[in-house]
Amino acid sequence: MIDLTLIKQVQVDPAARTVRVGGGALLGDMDVATQAHGLATTAGTVSHTGTGGLTLGGGYGRMSRKYGLACDNLIEAEVVTADGRVLNANAVDHSDLFWGIRGGGGNFGVVTAFTFRLHKIGPIVYGGRLSFAFKDAREVLNFYSDFAHEAPGEVFGGAGFAITPNGEPVFGMSYNYCGDPQQGERILEPIRKFRTPLSDTCQAT
Repeated sequence: MIDLTLIKQVQVDPAARTVRVGGGALLGDMDVATQAHGLATTAGTVSHTGTGGLTLGGGYGRMSRKYGLACDNLIEAEVVTADGRVLNANAVDHSDLFWGIRGGGGNFGVVTAFTFRLHKIGPIVYGGRLSFAFKDAREVLNFYSDFAHEAPGEVFGGAGFAITPNGEPVFGMSYNYCGDPQQGERILEPIRKFRTPLSDTCQAT
C-alpha cells in the first residue's frame, strides 16, 4: 500500500485548457481549481473519490456522453515503475504504457501526476433530481428510456427507486446538463410535462 495523499497539488493552465493533478488529489480538489476558470473535465459523481483510482479504472462521470471517460481526457501521466524509473507517458513517449494505464488499472506502476484536457463548462450548470409516485414508475421509466435515447450528449441522467424520509417509496431521476443552463432546462421540460413530479430540485446553480 502506497499513500499518495500528500501529493495533491492541482495546477490549471487556463490558456492551454489543461490541468496537472497530483496522484493523491481528490476529484473535489480538481473541480474547485478548474471551476475557478469555468473549466472542467470528466470526473466521477462523488467529490471525495480519488482522481487516480477513477482515471486508471476508466472514469465514468456526468460529462462522459459528451466528452468521453476520464481516461479519454488524459493527456499525460507521470509514472514510477517497479524498477524506480520516473516516466512521462503520453501518446508519443512510452505510448504502450500510456495505453495500458488508461482503464487498465494500477498494475503498470504508480501514477504520481495526471495531466487532463479541460472543457469550457460552468461555473453555472443545470441539474438536480426529480421524484415521481411509485405507482407511475413503469410509465415514467419507459418515457425516460425514450427521452435518454434521443437526448443530446450534454445530458447525463440516472434513474432508480428511493425511499423518502417518511418511508414512502418513489421513483427518482437525476439530471445534469453540461452546456448552456437555459438549454438544459428546455430539454428537461418534456419529462415534467409527462407526469407532474412529487419533487423537483433541478435548477441552475
